[in-house]
Amino acid sequence: MDKFYQTTNLLRTLMRISFTQMIIAILCMSASYAHDAVGQEMLDQKVTLKLSNEDLKSTLGALERTTNVRFIYNPKEIKANQKININAQNEKLKSVLEQVLTPLNISFEAKGKQIALFKKAVGFIETPLQTPSLLQNQSIDRNVTGKVTDEKGEALVGVTVQVRGTTRGATSDAQGAFRISVVDEKSVLVFSYIGYAKQEITVGNQTNFNISLVVDDKSLEEVVVVGYGTQKKVNLTGAVSTVDSKMIQNRPSSNLANALQGTTPGLIVTRVTGQPGNESLNLQIRGATTANGDVPPLVILDGVTVPSSTLLNMNPNDVESMSVLKDAAAAAIYGAQAAGGVILVTTKKGKAGKVTFDYLGQYGTEWAINVPERLSLLDEANLVNLGQLNAGAGPEYNAFDLEQIRNNVPYVVNPADTNNYLFYNQEPLTDQLLRKYTSMRTHNITARGGTDKFNFMISGGYYEKQGVFKVGPDNNKRYNLRVNLGTQLTKHLSLDTRIAYTLEQTRQSSSGADGGGLLYQVYRLRTRTPFFTPEGRYNGAGSAASAYAELESGGYNNLDKNFFDGTFTLKAAEIVKGLTLRAVAGTQFRPQNRNTFFRTVPLWGRNSISRYINQVNSYRVTRDLTKNLNLQFLADYNFKIGDKHRFSVLGGYQWEDSRFESVFTQANNLVSNDLPTLSLGDDATKSNSETIRTYAFQSIFGRFNYNFGDKYLFEVTVRQDESSKLAPGLRTQIFPAASVGWNVHREAWFANSLGFISELKLRGSWGRLGGALGSTLGFYDYLNQLSRSSNLVLGDARASYIGQTFIPSAALSWETIETTNGGVDLGFFQNRLQVNFDYYVKFNRNMLTPQQLPATIGIATPRKNNGELKSWGWELDLRYRDRIGKDFNYNISFNLSDNQNKLINFSGRRVINAGFNSLIEGYPINTLWGYQTAGYFTSADEVKASPFQDNRTGPGDVKYIDRNGDNRLTVGKGNVEDFGDLVFLGTDQPRLLFGSTLGFDWKGFDFMVFFQGVGKRRFRPNTESIAPRLVTWKQPLAIHADYWTPENPDALYPRPFTGATHNYVASDKWILDGKYMRLKNFQVGYTLPSTLTKRVKIERARFFFSGQDLFTISGLGAFQGYYDPETRNGVENDYPFFATASVGLNVSF
Repeated sequence: MDKFYQTTNLLRTLMRISFTQMIIAILCMSASYAHDAVGQEMLDQKVTLKLSNEDLKSTLGALERTTNVRFIYNPKEIKANQKININAQNEKLKSVLEQVLTPLNISFEAKGKQIALFKKAVGFIETPLQTPSLLQNQSIDRNVTGKVTDEKGEALVGVTVQVRGTTRGATSDAQGAFRISVVDEKSVLVFSYIGYAKQEITVGNQTNFNISLVVDDKSLEEVVVVGYGTQKKVNLTGAVSTVDSKMIQNRPSSNLANALQGTTPGLIVTRVTGQPGNESLNLQIRGATTANGDVPPLVILDGVTVPSSTLLNMNPNDVESMSVLKDAAAAAIYGAQAAGGVILVTTKKGKAGKVTFDYLGQYGTEWAINVPERLSLLDEANLVNLGQLNAGAGPEYNAFDLEQIRNNVPYVVNPADTNNYLFYNQEPLTDQLLRKYTSMRTHNITARGGTDKFNFMISGGYYEKQGVFKVGPDNNKRYNLRVNLGTQLTKHLSLDTRIAYTLEQTRQSSSGADGGGLLYQVYRLRTRTPFFTPEGRYNGAGSAASAYAELESGGYNNLDKNFFDGTFTLKAAEIVKGLTLRAVAGTQFRPQNRNTFFRTVPLWGRNSISRYINQVNSYRVTRDLTKNLNLQFLADYNFKIGDKHRFSVLGGYQWEDSRFESVFTQANNLVSNDLPTLSLGDDATKSNSETIRTYAFQSIFGRFNYNFGDKYLFEVTVRQDESSKLAPGLRTQIFPAASVGWNVHREAWFANSLGFISELKLRGSWGRLGGALGSTLGFYDYLNQLSRSSNLVLGDARASYIGQTFIPSAALSWETIETTNGGVDLGFFQNRLQVNFDYYVKFNRNMLTPQQLPATIGIATPRKNNGELKSWGWELDLRYRDRIGKDFNYNISFNLSDNQNKLINFSGRRVINAGFNSLIEGYPINTLWGYQTAGYFTSADEVKASPFQDNRTGPGDVKYIDRNGDNRLTVGKGNVEDFGDLVFLGTDQPRLLFGSTLGFDWKGFDFMVFFQGVGKRRFRPNTESIAPRLVTWKQPLAIHADYWTPENPDALYPRPFTGATHNYVASDKWILDGKYMRLKNFQVGYTLPSTLTKRVKIERARFFFSGQDLFTISGLGAFQGYYDPETRNGVENDYPFFATASVGLNVSF
């Protein structure tokens, strides 16, 4: 009876407590039989701590930092907001916990370096002998321990250990040790660590584990190419971005530079024109560096300096990796040439194993995305006549002309001049001369293979793109060949050889396309005048467009580039442990030949020749040659003191020599109009010239890295450059940089408290860079120079003379940019989510400025290093990648960056004009100023009541705001103190640049979409480009048909008015918003199952679609399609950009 009563009483008590409390009670009873000696030692630690009115969570955190323990508890059982007071002076941790927790009815138990907290049970539980039998079928947790090391046996700190399928987790301590509680022998432990492959272990009957993690070779971002070497990304202290080679593969981009748009924060790539072979691009890293023109990034290809134009003609499929060095800590190793940042390009190399072949074939259809639409001839005529009427002039098209147009009469003999016709062509000139669709294609084949002693990579590429013109030369072809060889000569000695050849052929008309060239004729000359007379001859009537004749018969402009590049690296490794010696020789031999023929073409009237294109024919030959030599001698020494102190030292010497030669000659009035050759020209008018430019650099440099336990990072870089561009005695300058980093996630206390953060690194850097690249510094500015000219008239004839055109700048030096950068790198959830943020400030405090001397001096004045420009900005890069299930992998990335600048001092440049202003002290460079507008005038009375604007102003004209209240529209004194009614309307420098990518692959299918854009930019087109008819020979377009009338008061354009310059002054109405978002690339593909392809001995076969620039959303509004948001300031009839849709095939065998 007593036994039954005890059992019943026990069950009744158990029913009153929660399941969680029961488990904790069982653990407590178990612990009483097996006391943890390590836990007892931990509880004996001495603590000194004083806290007042702190919550329990903060109190436990303070104890963790003081004692290096970790508290674990169930927040549903333990309320962490309870207030605590502590005043402990050298007391045992156990005593302190009893003082704190007992009043809160909380018990604790030590397990290893963890202390478990749990709520005390309500009431008393008797523990009779029969209790174990009641619980014998319930599983009881048990602890397992172990140690995690790397492949070398060194302890790994902060490794995450989780029980798969549960929320239980732990992290390894400073000795790599861990302790975790598991449910049973079927539990699976998952070990994960940044840069190492994840490992899973089934517990089984083991209680102690020795885990060795293997480096994850697939993690491409873990090793980053930096100046003269590589570094682990986790140990970088500078601002370095990498470009995933997948972002530039299989895209129908015409060149590598174009493919870089939007791929990494801080890199600004702006296209200038879409013309094949003439696609000049502007590249900037972190915005403007100087007010003296562009300073392009330094481009390093396989360790050797190359011209930045290399990004336009090398094969994008040869690229293995790209790094962008942005701050001084990363770039100062390149000294005087690194002010514009550095782009490091590494090409693919061979690998040991059987020979593999990779083929890429791609065909695409392209269409121009910014070709303006023309009006029908009748609408053009009516709009022109209305403009004439409003301007008080007679109609250009009389009633007879309009009748012929309505009746679709193509031409009549001019009754006033029977030797000519009156034309009424109604087919748009754009349709006759411009392709609606054009084409591109590319083929690439790569072979890779080798042995442990020798490996090779050989690639060949072909790219072809047709232009927009239907007739005449307008295309570009590029052939690339690359041979990369790696040879292990001896145990310590190896030779790396990289040789490349590029042949690029560009074929264009002898007449230019942009501005007032061929496209101007097609877009803006009269539709009524066709390209041909009724007899089939080229038409020369009036201001007829002659573009067809110029393209088909007016000659050519042929450019052939033959580029030979070679880089040879001899390396001696481990002759002494940790020491590597390298000797590098890089050379470029780049001839390019341009032949231009201006052929004479007659243009006809009805019966006779009216005029000529190139009335005097001519033939020009230009031969350019660029020769560069780069020699480097480098020593790397890596050593370690103890287990924690790692050192790396780099020392080097570099010599660069560059020579550019150009010979130009021209012959005029050739005897034959169909056999262009110099020997057939008129000897009396032949001309020639020769240009030679040379410079040399000599540099010594060094870099020191210190790494304490992969936690505390320190780097110092210094480089001394000497240049022939500077005066003797002033040619040497030193460029230092220093940076620090702290891998906070390597701290044991951090890993134990914030397990979801897998990486946290803080970075800071300072340094100086030089502005030797670009056009800021001439080749011989310090010398007196003479030039020859013939614009002096003595008597009745021109006379040649030699004179000095500028005063030399004897004390000139490089512009020096001082850069400060702070950054943070974050990784979450085992680096599935990575976040990088940087903020920087750049000062150019010795910018070149012209000396202000009286104009009577007669020649250009010398320059001094006394200007100042401030530039600042920030960059954000987000990347997330993960897997769903077994087969679905996906990745998302987003980058955003901003840059601003302010011209602080530039020789007192303070003048402000309406429109574009390149330099104004106190403002950004390249600013836009104009008047504010308030719609249109609606009546003559409103015009009279408003401040005076122009004597032509009437209803339907643009209404400007008189901001200073002087009752007229002026620029005031035209300076920063008084700029009248003008307002600052922005800058043409792109800001808020972004790129975003979404990609996934699933069971052979792959998908990627890439958006790129600019969040803020303004530009002003050329006035005659945006206006319908400022001059009578430039006709209105379809966009101009939306003009003001009383019934259309909110029209895009004011009333038509021939010569209406008063309506098109610089204002907020005509300065356009250039922000945009573009679908830069869309790619979808399918890889055939290997079970099928291997039957025909093919390792991989993939079919894909890839689209480029398929659509654009911009701030241009109604002007989108007429202009492109990327177009330059002052744009007028520029060659259009293209969108591309392509299909392709990847085959590996």
